[in-house]
Amino acid sequence: MTIPTPGLLIAYALAVAAAGTWWLPRVSWTPRLPRLDIATWQVLTASFVTSLLLAGLLIAIPCLPAGLNLDAAAELREHYSSAGAIVVRSTAAVASLTVIGRLIWATVSALAAARRRRARHDETLTLVGRPGPVPGMVVLDDDRPLVYGLPGRDRVVATTGALSRLDPPQLLAVLAHERAHLSGRHHLVIMLARVLPDAFPGIRFLVIAADQIGALVEMAADDSAARSHRLPLARALLALATSPVPAPALGAARTAGGQRIRRLLEKPRPVTAAGRVLGFTATALAAPALALAVPVGVLLSAPRCLDHPADQPPVASAPHTFPGIRAGARP
Repeated sequence: MTIPTPGLLIAYALAVAAAGTWWLPRVSWTPRLPRLDIATWQVLTASFVTSLLLAGLLIAIPCLPAGLNLDAAAELREHYSSAGAIVVRSTAAVASLTVIGRLIWATVSALAAARRRRARHDETLTLVGRPGPVPGMVVLDDDRPLVYGLPGRDRVVATTGALSRLDPPQLLAVLAHERAHLSGRHHLVIMLARVLPDAFPGIRFLVIAADQIGALVEMAADDSAARSHRLPLARALLALATSPVPAPALGAARTAGGQRIRRLLEKPRPVTAAGRVLGFTATALAAPALALAVPVGVLLSAPRCLDHPADQPPVASAPHTFPGIRAGARP
């Protein structure tokens, strides 16, 4: 018995969701290769949504037309000939279009909301902030110890409470952490990860993926700063751990501060040069290839609509001959 392509896609999506819910959060390479793990989560979530979307589209359009012609229309019309087929395929079409619409709406809404929040926050900084001791820093008069980067403006904001609690090495470590966020455009990584659970609420796998990516982004920024400020960064995270960070910003102590402090103090076994090459290759090449493998494979294996037999030209037949008479011979 052959399983239809939509069934295979749904089974693949369920397997991806199960792996992302129960297995991947417990793997051992996360503390050592956060960037590789971010790429893995992005591939899994993209494959999950794409597989479900393609499954619905292939149920609605069971064969791919070679072109826009009457033969393809006739072939597709035959798949909607019964009442049951009309209900099933129409429902799949509506569900697929709804998925696409919700995804587009959630992405556009998140981008617009983030832009508005950053603009309002920037106006506040212009009114009440003042230049800090380091280029690109803005200081706010506030007793709470806060240091965070403002995406889109490439500025680091620090409060007077933070400056009074952090010594110069700690301040340099936090600045390196925030600049790693800004240069890596980590706010976009986090926003896109949170778009999926907002667009499709109730799917636990997408919620776990967004949480994991948020924590891994902080670990990746920690690694950038820890190259020359490991212990000062750990002490700075401890000093900043109790203060909240504004919504449009990325703060050094925003996510899983205790876990990250232990990670910095324990200093995980360094990754070898071969491991770094493997991680870069997987992040830059393998991850996008795997994300595209499912949709490309499905499109290549999906059935094509056949030409209508009535419109095919007749096949020329050989001249009739009778036994004992050669072709072309006169009777």
